[in-house]
Amino acid sequence: MSSVETIRPAPAALRQGRTAGPWAAAAIACFGLSVVTALVLHVTQAAAVDPVRQVISDYALSAGAGGFAVCVLTLAAGTGFLLAGLARAGLPVTRPVVALAGCWGAGLTLCAFFPTTPTGAPMTLAAGVHRCAGLVLFVSLPAAAGLLARGAANHPVHHGLAARLQRYTDWAWAALTVFLLSQLPVLLAPSHGFDGPLFQGLAERLVLVVYLVLLGEPALAVLRSGRKSC
Repeated sequence: MSSVETIRPAPAALRQGRTAGPWAAAAIACFGLSVVTALVLHVTQAAAVDPVRQVISDYALSAGAGGFAVCVLTLAAGTGFLLAGLARAGLPVTRPVVALAGCWGAGLTLCAFFPTTPTGAPMTLAAGVHRCAGLVLFVSLPAAAGLLARGAANHPVHHGLAARLQRYTDWAWAALTVFLLSQLPVLLAPSHGFDGPLFQGLAERLVLVVYLVLLGEPALAVLRSGRKSC
């Protein structure tokens, strides 16, 4: 009888986790770079952009225009890496999920190249594209996450991740509602000339923090999938 032991292939889940891990790591690196860039903009452009009153897009109107582009484009790239990692980890990345995530990434990319105008200033073509893209991206990500959560809930191995994603998706919709409400004083003011207290910048930053959690949770789950189910 041969003394050579038969080498058994690794379980499918473990192989998938190892294949997906580098993609998830690349996604997390992109998200981290985006966060660091946003923090640098917050510090270096504090005199030009009020983080409570002004939205993040206003960094594109300051000396931080290049940093703003890096911030949003790395988010878009990280989302692409995340989708690849999720698919390789066996999660239900359906066509609607890909389409909605693609709208999020496309919206971010358009915002990088089409600058907005300051609050209350006359609308330009670039600003119109920017604001439409912003509306699309803000709605698309939680919608994609909600679909992913519902699909993952049908697979026992992904039940824990599905529950967390659904909870964070609910948070994202709530934060987005607050942000949209924060826009009303400007939108309803005559000639958009409202000069009272605003908090739309703070509300938008809250939304993006929740969105980063929404993106980071599945990426971390994929990294763990090589050792245990997510």
